[in-house]
Amino acid sequence: MRMSSLCWVERVQTLVLVLLVLACGYIQKTQGQSISGDILASELDRVADAVGLSFIQNEYNKLRYQETRTDGEKLVQEIADKISKRMNDVETALRSLKTAVETDQQTDVVPQDCCMDGVYQENVRFRANISLGMFCYRKPNYVNSDSFRYPSTAVLNAMGKNLVKKSIQFQYIARKSGLYINYPSTKLTDCETYDPRFRPFYVSTTTSTPRDVVVVLEISASMRGDKLFQARHAAITVMETLSVKDRFGFVAFNNEAQTLDGCYGEQLVPVTQTTQQSLRNFLVSRDATGGANYANAVRRAFQYFKSSTGGNNRDQILLFVSDGANDGGDPLEVIRDENQQLNNRVFIHTYGIGTGLATADRELLKSMAEQTLNNNSYGYVKGGKYEELTDLASTSLREAMGTFYDDSSIPITDIPTYTMPYKDHFSNESIITGCLPIADNGRFDGVVCADVLLSELVAEILYLKQGEFSYAFVMDGEERTLVHPLIPDPRDVIAKEQDIINIYNFETSGDIHEVVESMKKGLKGTRNLDTMITETRGQTYLDGDRRQSIKAVYYWTPILAPGSNLSVCLVMKINNSVSSITDQIQPSPGDFVYHRWDLDNWPAPFCRHFNRYATQASSTVKLTPDAFTESYLYTGIQETQVRVQQYKEYLSEERSINPGLKAAAVKSIRLTYPIEEFWKTTSRDEAPYVVWRYLMTEEGVARVYPGVRLTDDYDHKLRPWYHRTVAQKLLNVVSAPYEDSWGSGKVITLSRVILRGQTTEAVLGTDFSIYYFNQMLQDKYPICANKASYTCIVIDNSGFLVMHPYYIETTSPITAQVHITHLEGKLSNSLITHGIMYRQPCRYTESKKEQFTYRVSLPQSYYNGIVDSTEEYELRPVVGSNVFLILKKRKRSDVDPPCCSEQFSTSPNSIECGSRKCTCLCYKHVQFNACRNKYNSTDGIVPCKPQLPTLKTVSTPEQDKTRGLGTCFPSDCACRKTENECFRTSGCSWCKSDVKGNLVDGFCDLKEICPSQQCVNEECKAKCCGSECGIADQASGAGPGLYVGVGLGVVFVIIVVLLMVVFILRKRPTEKSDMYLNPISPENNFPHFGNSEGTTNPHYHLPEDDINDHYDFPNNPNHHLPELKASEENSNTSERV
Repeated sequence: MRMSSLCWVERVQTLVLVLLVLACGYIQKTQGQSISGDILASELDRVADAVGLSFIQNEYNKLRYQETRTDGEKLVQEIADKISKRMNDVETALRSLKTAVETDQQTDVVPQDCCMDGVYQENVRFRANISLGMFCYRKPNYVNSDSFRYPSTAVLNAMGKNLVKKSIQFQYIARKSGLYINYPSTKLTDCETYDPRFRPFYVSTTTSTPRDVVVVLEISASMRGDKLFQARHAAITVMETLSVKDRFGFVAFNNEAQTLDGCYGEQLVPVTQTTQQSLRNFLVSRDATGGANYANAVRRAFQYFKSSTGGNNRDQILLFVSDGANDGGDPLEVIRDENQQLNNRVFIHTYGIGTGLATADRELLKSMAEQTLNNNSYGYVKGGKYEELTDLASTSLREAMGTFYDDSSIPITDIPTYTMPYKDHFSNESIITGCLPIADNGRFDGVVCADVLLSELVAEILYLKQGEFSYAFVMDGEERTLVHPLIPDPRDVIAKEQDIINIYNFETSGDIHEVVESMKKGLKGTRNLDTMITETRGQTYLDGDRRQSIKAVYYWTPILAPGSNLSVCLVMKINNSVSSITDQIQPSPGDFVYHRWDLDNWPAPFCRHFNRYATQASSTVKLTPDAFTESYLYTGIQETQVRVQQYKEYLSEERSINPGLKAAAVKSIRLTYPIEEFWKTTSRDEAPYVVWRYLMTEEGVARVYPGVRLTDDYDHKLRPWYHRTVAQKLLNVVSAPYEDSWGSGKVITLSRVILRGQTTEAVLGTDFSIYYFNQMLQDKYPICANKASYTCIVIDNSGFLVMHPYYIETTSPITAQVHITHLEGKLSNSLITHGIMYRQPCRYTESKKEQFTYRVSLPQSYYNGIVDSTEEYELRPVVGSNVFLILKKRKRSDVDPPCCSEQFSTSPNSIECGSRKCTCLCYKHVQFNACRNKYNSTDGIVPCKPQLPTLKTVSTPEQDKTRGLGTCFPSDCACRKTENECFRTSGCSWCKSDVKGNLVDGFCDLKEICPSQQCVNEECKAKCCGSECGIADQASGAGPGLYVGVGLGVVFVIIVVLLMVVFILRKRPTEKSDMYLNPISPENNFPHFGNSEGTTNPHYHLPEDDINDHYDFPNNPNHHLPELKASEENSNTSERV
């Protein structure tokens, strides 16, 4: 009986195998080897509608708008006046502090040490832990503080009163003695080496004249050891005291005079990050050998001064360091002969160091400083100073050289001096510092200073809202740029200080010279010019830019304030206008639940949405600075419960006093509220696989469901996903996968712009699991499930992989977007050969490199896609989106080397382009003259848009809030018995392997149990569901008859399935699927592999006028769409919040 049963089983298995082979053959015959991008396009449209695209677009379509022509002259004057007011506030604060310091009755009471821990609290305004109730002090370790006296409470009170002015940040006093006072008190770093007298803010106050400084340093054998170490440190200090308007040179000498090779040996160089690093490297590479020829060294130094352009209008200073024993010619004769040619305008300061100085050495060094052989008939001889430092352990050569300037002649003025922007120690944002000199008995005794965040000083420029073809910039009278869209945003905490700041690097219009010259003179004016607008397509290194030529109007005017030589210029499209909603939108109960759960009462029920504390009852709203009439007043302000209550009362019309909200932002809050009900009902039913839903508006309103808290400084308009969507406003924009920082695993974002005509009003977005996306592809494209023979790939129009087996097979977190060139070398080469994928360069100013990104678009010859018989793949456009679908035939022994060997996470800024046709994202060196701080040529290369700013974000822990809460999504994962069912819910994941990577029988569980389809705990098995729990297994006693019955049952099921497959393939019904959104299925007229010709279909022909961005996507049907009317259902997009 047992043998008979086994025979039956074998026969059944054989029959099943035969039927499966026949089924596969039939399916392949019917389906062929072609795919249609229209199926995926339809799916993306349905997902977009399921999260509210058509719904919210219709809400905007109902509105009435009023167009208002922009008055450019009036607007640029308003911007200039606001910047002027803030600079006047700084000047008033500095004068108040100066008066308090100069009239202060100082005390012996020692204040808090800035280098010691104190009782400090976090402060949003100062981006640091501080104490507003006191100041602190610090001093260099080589300065004796026995004679110090400290400011009294009168100075403290003056500093505190200055904080009424919002633009004021840290204030400080830097004394000639080296004493430094900082307010508010905080803990500082670099306590051992910091000396305020060496900082540019201090030194720039000592003169308004730019400087040429040459350090001449002996490196003979006698300088070995501590003397050379101290001398190197002092020389670097001198270099660091100089500002961007100064120039520097360095001569190291023994028997020979040595300079850095190349242009550094021919001319003085500006003080930039690049030149400083080069000169440091040269300095530390010099060995102490040989003798000391003073004459050679001095002669070489004067060659620098004679080559200096504009030397007549600059202070020229030579600093000479030696430990004695000149064994060359007479340096006094060289000084006489060389300096007389320069009208005796060069100062010389000499420094004798060490205990080996003979009397003759001292006299010679002193005579060099006094220039005793020089004749006043050639020009007034400017005698310098000689300082002797025999014991370097108790005296500081660094202090002596770092204070090389003559402070006895410093004018005690009430006009502040300002630094160029530099990075703040605390916030790492860009700041400028304003300073005034202070006097003691009429003589210079130091400076009082105040920091100003550049982002607050020019807030109207950063938050300028005059349409997408408008921007503004600020430059000074020396052509130096402070703010411009093509230099890093001053709020960016990771951007480096900028070396290249000349305005001609960013304004490249042929006739811009007249505008710049007028601005340098402090004049105002207007001029029409042809120019190019550059906007990012997401992340600069990855997505590149989009560019558009426009006919623009330039409006410029000076910024009038004491110490200012700044001007502002506004650039706008000719006949620029802005629109505003004229409808009065009434408030609704509950339309504004603020995202701060600690400041607002959220409605129940509460839940845990992955690792976030959330409310299912409502969406939450975050306001960005764009929502406020004075944007800079919103930044750096601690939000309070009182403030949030004022928002709520004003929005509900219970309060008449506006807490600072723009009228457009108020309407935006009310206008976006109806989508909340759609998300809670229709969207949850139609798209339970969605992780997040969000709507972000141009007016600074961010609405998220389920309601969660965002970071306090979150601004969607500074995020790559938002810019990527706006740059492709007529398309469904799909992102490459990334790791959700809120705990939902590997997700993909779909986003779409909400439009009014061609104007962006908002961006709608949603996130869903990459595994859901993969299952959907296999469900809609059965050939994609045949993984042994085919690979299905989705790429975006920058060449990044949206779907690839790599994402599904790896259990590691996604750390970076993966470009197709990293994984598909042959495919990439083919796309490049066919002209479908091509590189686009731009000049990245921050790194001084030519950066390359990719574009993917279909030429007219491949209008509907391409079939490549050699590489055996086909590519189809997913019409109305930014992605393409690729079907690739698998080859068992195929070796496919990538286009580069670098890791995915390697920045394109670190990968140099090779000579091969196919490379990963990379760079090429640009010919750049560091000594002149300019490119050898700027022809033919367009500047890159800088990276979007990274803000200094602090997240609030929510573990205590989420502990014990139920999930926001259905948690019946164990009841979902198939992989398709499992990924239908956002919070479930199909577990395939245990914590060690061993395969297990697949089962469904919460995503936190197996986030990447791999269990994170030792226990890795299916849980019971409902009635299954607690029921014993009754099948252990099954007899042979069961095997036969099961076998016959399997045969019957397979036959039924085959019949259904045949029916589906012939009829291709469009009924709504129970598992996935069903596509609109066009006829499949695509050829099989073997035909390399492109195909055309009149169905896809669209008017050329509607190309979204012809520069980035030439002749690309993937981006040719019918013009959207205000009444049509359009828009959809988004990415990660």
